[in-house]
Amino acid sequence: MSSRPSLHDFIDEELLRAPICFDGMIDAVQDTWRLRMPPQGRHGGDPLRALQQHRGDLVSTALAHLRRSVLADLDKLTAGRHAGPGAAPGEPAGTRQMPLSLIDEDDINVDIEIARCTETVKLKAELELRALQTYTSALVNDLNVSRDTNPMRPERFVRALWAGVQTLPFSRPLMAALLHDAAMPLADALRRSYDAAWRRLDDQGVTPAAHRTIVVGGAGAWGAGGWGGDHSRYQAPLDLHHLRDSMPAPLDDPHDAAAALQSRPPARPATPTVVAAVTTAAGGHALRAATLASPPAGSPGTDPQLIALLARLFEAIQSEFGLAPDAVSLMQRLQPTALRVALRDPSLLDSYEHPLWRFMDQLTHDILLSAPAQRLRLLGLGRNLIDHLAATDLAGEQGFDWALARLQAAQHHALAQALTAAAPDIDRLQRLAGEQAASTTRSLPLDIGTLDTVPAALLTEPAAAQPAAAALTAEGLAPGSALRAYLQGEWRTLVALWQDDGHQLLLLREPASERLWALRQRALARLMAEGLAQPLRVRSLVRRAADRVLRAL
Repeated sequence: MSSRPSLHDFIDEELLRAPICFDGMIDAVQDTWRLRMPPQGRHGGDPLRALQQHRGDLVSTALAHLRRSVLADLDKLTAGRHAGPGAAPGEPAGTRQMPLSLIDEDDINVDIEIARCTETVKLKAELELRALQTYTSALVNDLNVSRDTNPMRPERFVRALWAGVQTLPFSRPLMAALLHDAAMPLADALRRSYDAAWRRLDDQGVTPAAHRTIVVGGAGAWGAGGWGGDHSRYQAPLDLHHLRDSMPAPLDDPHDAAAALQSRPPARPATPTVVAAVTTAAGGHALRAATLASPPAGSPGTDPQLIALLARLFEAIQSEFGLAPDAVSLMQRLQPTALRVALRDPSLLDSYEHPLWRFMDQLTHDILLSAPAQRLRLLGLGRNLIDHLAATDLAGEQGFDWALARLQAAQHHALAQALTAAAPDIDRLQRLAGEQAASTTRSLPLDIGTLDTVPAALLTEPAAAQPAAAALTAEGLAPGSALRAYLQGEWRTLVALWQDDGHQLLLLREPASERLWALRQRALARLMAEGLAQPLRVRSLVRRAADRVLRAL
């Protein structure tokens, strides 16, 4: 019996078999094009002949891209670390230095086809992917299948295919047509490949890990309007009072819940008082802890169910929503102050819009949208605000309103700095917008008589049929607005910096890489219509945590 294979052996074997998937996909596309030729574009030519002549370049480039991306992620897989969902494998560090280019509708059509092709493969090979995941998890000793350990994921193959397609002498619309026709053949080929892969691992003696459903971030789900429909994914209670009443009351010691509140690191022994403090270390310096004495055990002021509720809510926030470690540290720092406010101000449970919850939501939202150069400054501001609220009597609605104002001022300052840095690119886009406005007939007199000769088929759809496009045309995207958009094969978090007066051009900034993106508003409207661009609003952490706690009861 052969020795148990490693993840390296699995990757090597799959890379050797990958050309079969690409060759079979090209054969299927050629068969389709022989029956129905794709649009040839303005430059004419024979797409079928060009594909046959350059298929070797397409396959070799796709294989090279696939190998680089898999090997670049191999060390992270074996070490148990993930690449960020918005970062492409092997993405160069100097992304922010890339020249600014204007993304139009043709580029967006390609992005839509890349997303559609990836989703088609995932749906077609869902069962095979789930089975293979249990075996690749076993290869890296992830026996609980807690993360996506398959190095040959569908999105890797689709991005490799796109890298190969770009070597063809095709226009952007023709490239999008090729991706469209390649989606189903590639899905069929990968389904067979994934099925054969897990069977080979089983024959080689690999014991699969435990089965579990893995929800991988990045790609949206099929729904109304395309990917990532805006249906509600959780149903929180109307307020926290009912949830508090549902919490089990301690039977022995009412202060067991208070001790549970302090069970997160650093741990503290249970005492007869509710300790409203977290002692942490930052930069080697111990931070001052504030202690608040609660009413004695059994007194009317003691509310063990409230204490338990706050502990469960913060536990869900800190462990289940994918917050960055530095954001989790701030939530731990805020937790004792939240308990103090809850014991003194019952209105904290009345609404998810209490200033304390809004401060917590805004702080985590700003950290998500902060650039690396600003992150440390924002984290320092958050620590100072939390410490100030904990050390004074301002830890009420008025105090958190003041802290919210400080966060908003810091956000406006960061936006002003980003606008200053992007001033040269904004000037270029302003000139481009002016040139486009001058070349149109928008300012010429309208000849009503000519409208009678326009065929109805050539008229654009009414605004009611295109809500995303109509909204962008009427209002645009205000500076500082955030959104998630699928651009160049990746889900990216973007912040709007500037738009022209006619709402035709838009400049966005990607905080993670500090890269600038210039889009036509029509292109963004197309992404929104397909569900591949969505506004990124401040999310209510406590509302989502309340749903988790309610489901766990």
